[in-house]
Amino acid sequence: MLKLTNIVKSYLAGSTKVEALKGISIEFRKNEFVSVLGQSGCGKTTLLNIIGGLDQYDSGDMSINNRSTKNFKDKDWDSYRNHSIGFVFQSYNLIPHQTVLSNVELALTLSGVSKSERRRRAEEALAKVGLSDQLNKRPNQMSGGQMQRVAIARALVNDPEILLADEPTGALDSETSVQIMEILKEISLEKLVVMVTHNPELAEEYSTRIVRLLDGEITGDSNPYTAPVAEEKPEETPKKAKKQDKKPSMSFFTALALSFNNLMTKKARTFLTSFAGSIGIIGIALIGGNIIKQFYSLGLVIFNSNYNILEIHYFKKCIYAIHNILIIFLQIKLNISFKAFIVVKSFASWEVYRSYFFEIFLFTKNIISISSIKEVFNHFFH
Repeated sequence: MLKLTNIVKSYLAGSTKVEALKGISIEFRKNEFVSVLGQSGCGKTTLLNIIGGLDQYDSGDMSINNRSTKNFKDKDWDSYRNHSIGFVFQSYNLIPHQTVLSNVELALTLSGVSKSERRRRAEEALAKVGLSDQLNKRPNQMSGGQMQRVAIARALVNDPEILLADEPTGALDSETSVQIMEILKEISLEKLVVMVTHNPELAEEYSTRIVRLLDGEITGDSNPYTAPVAEEKPEETPKKAKKQDKKPSMSFFTALALSFNNLMTKKARTFLTSFAGSIGIIGIALIGGNIIKQFYSLGLVIFNSNYNILEIHYFKKCIYAIHNILIIFLQIKLNISFKAFIVVKSFASWEVYRSYFFEIFLFTKNIISISSIKEVFNHFFH
């Protein structure tokens, strides 16, 4: 089902190259409970990230159902993560302002599943972890163990083939940890569960297989597996694989509903942002409208007179200069409206202002007599 062959992964830490995984080769059964043990920095989480498609290996190969991932594109990895992998994290990663049901439904929302189907499947997943009576609670109203159950339900709702758990009991007490391990053990009867943990006692009690890592290499495997040749199938052709892959999609109205819901959950922030934005827009409109009005009057004066091509060239330069001034006004107004402390950065633009005003001056100097410069500037700026 899942096979890693000579997987190598390294990172750059400053100028130092750190080898996280050094030629890892391992095969997994379709359904088993695998615990990965090892000290911090030995490559456990890196291995989990590569299996989950969150990170890419440098060399080697990872095969999924006898299909190599060497030539996977971004959309292939997206489809793999969305339909074949479920993630359970130590910190739960639940959305605090959403209900338990909405948190679990979210994974299906990203897959484009209909509303009625989402609700049905989410309720079933929550029932499996014993939270069918907690649908309308929010994460901050629940204990750590309950939140981890919600995270497991969210991981299961898409019916993935592989469940990856990164320290799922790390933030829980011993009694709650046992409850979570019981749930994972039950899941492993039907799916492949790969768990990273620092707790060897729990691993030995509940896992069907323990893999030990040290310095990026496998040093022990309590129940190794090699797929028999008879079980292996020829690698799928890209056409077949493409047909099986479902492209994740979310409808426009679903995205709109989620956005509106997020805005309404934080009304004060939404109001302040809208108010500040409206100040900026009104300010820009007033400044821009006045500049356009005055400049239009100036344009009538120029085009109603007998000026040559060179003078029209300077007129175009003036248009460009005023356009850039308006852009700078826009930048400053937005900075004042949204983040007042950033406005200091915009004062560097006054040098640019000066150059643009100088361009306007050159324009007027070349097409209008010296005696009329004062009149044009008075007309333009008053």
